[in-house]
Amino acid sequence: MSSRAEIDTIIDGLGGRENIKDYFHCATRLRFSLYDYSLIDQEKLKSQPSVLTVIIASGQCQLIIGNGVENVYQEVNKFIKNIDASKTIDNSSENEIDHTEATKESKINIVFGFISGSFLPIIGIISAAGLLRAVTTVLGGFSYFHGSETLKVITLIANVPFHYLPVILGFSIARKLKSNELVGAAIGAALLYPEFTKLAGQTLHFSGIPITIADYSGTVFPIFFAVITAAFLEKLLKRVVPNSLQLMIVPLAILVTVIPVTLIFLGPFGAILGEYMAKGILYVINLSGLLSGIFIGAFYSIIVMFGLHWALTPITFTNLAHGGDPIYAIGGMSAIAQMGIALGILIKSRDSKTRQLAGSAFFPALISGITEPILYGLIIPNKRTLPFMFISGAVGGGIIGFYGVKINEIIFASLLSIPSAQNILVYTVALFATLLTGALLVIIFGYESNSDVSGDKK
Repeated sequence: MSSRAEIDTIIDGLGGRENIKDYFHCATRLRFSLYDYSLIDQEKLKSQPSVLTVIIASGQCQLIIGNGVENVYQEVNKFIKNIDASKTIDNSSENEIDHTEATKESKINIVFGFISGSFLPIIGIISAAGLLRAVTTVLGGFSYFHGSETLKVITLIANVPFHYLPVILGFSIARKLKSNELVGAAIGAALLYPEFTKLAGQTLHFSGIPITIADYSGTVFPIFFAVITAAFLEKLLKRVVPNSLQLMIVPLAILVTVIPVTLIFLGPFGAILGEYMAKGILYVINLSGLLSGIFIGAFYSIIVMFGLHWALTPITFTNLAHGGDPIYAIGGMSAIAQMGIALGILIKSRDSKTRQLAGSAFFPALISGITEPILYGLIIPNKRTLPFMFISGAVGGGIIGFYGVKINEIIFASLLSIPSAQNILVYTVALFATLLTGALLVIIFGYESNSDVSGDKK
C-alpha cells in the first residue's frame, strides 16, 4: 500500500490538487486529465516506488502502476477527497490556475481521451464476458454438455454484456461527459426495446418521418452519437429550465427528443459509419494479410503505449458484430512478445531481483494478458530488448495475418484467449511461436540491465 507521503508527492508532481480535472484507472494505469500539463514534474512522479513510468498521451497523464493500480487509486481517491473536504477556496490566491487558458489540448487528444475514458470502465466486464463466452464455446464441443441447461444459463450470462452494450456504454459515456448516466443508459435501452427490435428491417413513422427499425445490440457508434447529443442538450436545458423543475423536465425533454432523433438519423448513420470504417480497415489488411500482420504485430505495443489503440476499439466491436475481428487477434501477439521477453530474462538472468521481477510479471501476464509490468519494468529499462519485441510480435502477427485468423471475443491476449480464436490451431501456433521467439532472442543475445551485468554482456 502506498504511503501518504508517496501519494502527496504524486499529487504534487501532477501540479497539485487544483490542477487535476478528472482521474480514473484501467487495468494497470492511473489516468489523470489535467488543466495544465506544463506543471507536470515527470522526474518526481517516476521517483515514486509505485510508479513504473509516466506517459503523456491521449489527452491524459498516465502513471503506469501495474497490478496494484486499484490500491494506489483508492489511496489517491481518499487523499484527494480529504483535500477537497478541508480546503478553503481563496479566489485571490496567486497560485490559482486559470482553467480556461492553462490547457490548449489538441482536438485529437481530446477525442482519444474521450474514447478511452468511455471504454475503460467497461473493459473489465466485457473481457470477463468474452472469456466466459470462449469457455462456453469449448464446453459446447463436448457431448456431455449437449442440451445442458446449466450451460444455457452460463451462455446467457456471457451474452448479456454484449447484447446490452449500448446500455452499458450509454451509462459510461454519460459519466465521462459528466451528464446524467441513467439517461444515457435509457437511450441505449431504447435502441434494444424488444417491441422495436422484433420489427428489424421494417419501417415505422414518427410524425410522418420514416424510421427504419434495426437491431443495435452490440453496436458502438450509434450510442456514442446519441449520448453526446443528449449531454449537449442537457447543458442547454439546465441553463433555461428553473432549478425546481430540472429533476423531471430535463430528462423528459432529452428522452422525447434524443431517442426519436437517434432512431431516425443518429442510429442508422452511426451503424453505417462503423460498418464502412471496419470494412475499410479490413480491406487494407486483406491486401496482404502477411505484411499487415507483420507490421501490426511488430508495432502494436507502440500504439498501445500512446493510447492510440482506443481509436480502433469501436471498429473492433463493429468487426465482432459482423463475424470476428482480425485487429485484436494480430495486435495481441505484441503482448505475447512481451511475455516471451520476460520469460527469456527469467531464464537468462542470474540476479535474484531481476528474476523475481521477471517471474512476478510473466506468470500473471500469461493468464491475464496484462503486460504493462513487463513493458515498463523490464523492456523499457533494458532497451536492447525492444527489437526483440518487434521481431517476435512480427512473427506471430505474420502467422495470424497470413491465415486470416480472427477472434470472436474481447479478451486480453493470453493462454485464456486461445478459445476465442476462430482457428484455434493456427492461433495457438502463432502464440507459442511468438512467445518462444521472444524468449530465445533474449537468451541468445542477452539484454541490458544496470543491476545484472551478466544479462547485459553475455
